[in-house]
Amino acid sequence: MGTNATSGQFDQVEVSKNLSQLIRSNTPHYWTYMKHRADLSSLKQYLPFEGIVGGDPHMGNFTVLPLKQVGGSRQMRYVDIDFDDAGRGPFVLDIIRYLIASKSIGGQIKKRPLEISYLAGIAGKELDPPKEVRSLLAMPVSDYDDMVTRYVEKNSSKHGFVFRKGKIERYHAKIARSTIERLFTAAKVIDLAIRPEERGGSVDQLRIWVLVEHQKSRRIVELKQYSKPAIANYQAQPPVHEWLNEIRRTFWPGLDGSAYDLIDLPGAGLFWIREKHVSLIDLPYSSKKSSDIAFLDDIASYDANVLGLAHGRQAEATHYRAVVEKDADAFHNAIEPVAKAYLELARENFRDE
Repeated sequence: MGTNATSGQFDQVEVSKNLSQLIRSNTPHYWTYMKHRADLSSLKQYLPFEGIVGGDPHMGNFTVLPLKQVGGSRQMRYVDIDFDDAGRGPFVLDIIRYLIASKSIGGQIKKRPLEISYLAGIAGKELDPPKEVRSLLAMPVSDYDDMVTRYVEKNSSKHGFVFRKGKIERYHAKIARSTIERLFTAAKVIDLAIRPEERGGSVDQLRIWVLVEHQKSRRIVELKQYSKPAIANYQAQPPVHEWLNEIRRTFWPGLDGSAYDLIDLPGAGLFWIREKHVSLIDLPYSSKKSSDIAFLDDIASYDANVLGLAHGRQAEATHYRAVVEKDADAFHNAIEPVAKAYLELARENFRDE
């Protein structure tokens, strides 16, 4: 988490190419701001309703992946793929974070349709996926696995990783290779590498790539150093394993959580472990083409619905849903000034740089 949360300042301003990057790189700042600086008086009737929230919901953190159902087989599912900043907090501040991230893309995405999709979600109404998402959900898992194989081949040779400065660099961490090898009892570790991060919420976290081989099939597994979730800047969180179990139940219900797990590396602490996935959705953030803008609108609305479903499936959301549904216009009028104030603050910092 790159932001100096105690300073009250935005971090990584100089390396953010646009406002959207700045917003997405400053999740800890958002939650610190909401705790200590924001005027939340308009949200008084919504703030008491808390549960597990995404912490950093934005379009780049939702995608299609093949995931194993508990006691079942792998299927293509559309899910939140980033738990780093999730945890317990007010539902209303999570949707405001999502609206801010969406609006920061360039102004073409309207907040009101996102609110409508979100309200449908907290009411348990699952919207139809956009056409592009439907096609990915219908993709055979074997086709996805072939894409992963091609990705691995592009980034490695028979001897190990193909190193590229700033992308994949030689392993230089202090963690012994033998310590990492013991994680893979059913596979052979071919090589280790460091995946540097120049910006974003993971900029200060060690990211190790492990090239493993099992039955002549190679995969890249990422070990990413754990740090406290950004939402912990707003309020204290449960013990880490209880915290993770609650997040999985909310965002990956019925799915095997081993595909995105936390492990304790002896002498090094907690690390996220997950197979490097292939990105199936290319978000055209800066495109001016009408078809791309329409695609962003569709994805943004669908993600808002998915976020609402996650909030709404929790018992804690029952009364929140009742209050919000009682007057949707009042909800809009309450969250609008909070989102607008934070966006303007971010714009001022981005322009100043």
